[in-house]
Amino acid sequence: MSIEKTVNSINSTNWYSKFIKNGVAVGETPTGVDPNVELRIVTGLVSSGGSISYSDFLINPDLTSFEFNTEVLWSPALSTTGGDYYQITFGSTMSLSILFQFWTEYTSNGFSGDGVYILNSSNAAVFKSTTSPGPKGPGSDQWFPVRVIYNKNAANTWTVIINGTTVLTYNDPNAQTWQQVANNKGVTVAAHSGGGFQMSLSLRKLGLAYNAMFPILTATTSTMPQKFYPSADDSTFSSNRAAYARTLYPRITNVATAAQITKQKLVYNRHDASSRMERLKLQAIGQSSMRLKETETLQFKAPNVNDVREALSRTRSQGYVVPPKCQNH
Repeated sequence: MSIEKTVNSINSTNWYSKFIKNGVAVGETPTGVDPNVELRIVTGLVSSGGSISYSDFLINPDLTSFEFNTEVLWSPALSTTGGDYYQITFGSTMSLSILFQFWTEYTSNGFSGDGVYILNSSNAAVFKSTTSPGPKGPGSDQWFPVRVIYNKNAANTWTVIINGTTVLTYNDPNAQTWQQVANNKGVTVAAHSGGGFQMSLSLRKLGLAYNAMFPILTATTSTMPQKFYPSADDSTFSSNRAAYARTLYPRITNVATAAQITKQKLVYNRHDASSRMERLKLQAIGQSSMRLKETETLQFKAPNVNDVREALSRTRSQGYVVPPKCQNH
């Protein structure tokens, strides 16, 4: 059984510690006061690019929706109204990008001037919105929010909102394929300052929240039962069960169900004896407490059926029990 859960991977107070900087962004130190810590991606230099990336966002068939948020501040580096572009890319093995194009004269590979574009893995434009990609021009230096929403169950899978206005909706015909590609993960924000249209661009308040289907324990099986003597009065069981769940959930895919994964041997490679025993104990506790049926409840003590069987045997034999040494003869 599965249930949809919401996971907040990134928020406005921790994003700058989770993203890796690349290009000209490497030399930029985040500034500002939390939660308005900001990072400059490009500084207006000629033909320079910078990016930040977060690789722990897994795109798999159990993903149902997500929302990526940020605030953008950009301005032309020259005394013109033009700038180059920035883009937000989701996925690594098979990517999809939202590109915000400020270069009005650029026409190549499916591009035709400024606007908001959907790019495929080959960085070719497959869809364009003619709505402005955001405030621009001298004197327009201001922070503005950008939201990218993905919902594979919605008719319009992708939605882009700038300054509270929806500028793009796109019904992605490859959404299911995109989620089926193995090891497809990550989100990257990149910007480029060109030769004739230099621009500077900073980001702040990045956030990523997603909904996905997770295998669950039911309301009855998820509750830890009360402990009685001689149960150990510690958290060994619950902590090992929680650790097993943390390693289990990220591995769930459409071809490997929860039941199949819990049967897999998760102890492998070389370990010292104590580490191996610790991992085996964690695996045993996790498997035994998570492979429960819908109607079962979790309990520390198994029912004692031997006393009942022995009593019945003695009653039916008028108190006589065959000695153990004679039972196999």
